[in-house]
Amino acid sequence: MLIKTFEDGWDCLPELKEVVKTINELDTYKYEINNCVRDTQLDYMVSDMKNLLKEALSQLEDINTNIEFETVIDED
Repeated sequence: MLIKTFEDGWDCLPELKEVVKTINELDTYKYEINNCVRDTQLDYMVSDMKNLLKEALSQLEDINTNIEFETVIDED
């Protein structure tokens, strides 16, 4: 399936932005882990990280990867 779009980035597929938004929710935990900060209880952190990753994987599964995008230039 070919979709012609004026967008030259991934704005033409908002589902990808939703996946990234979900993944970005891991940033707080990444900060804690990478900077030796212990603000969150381990069991809560691990559980929440698993849930966020499952959600992101589910969102990715819903994306049709048989789409090809072609950027068109508005000549008007």
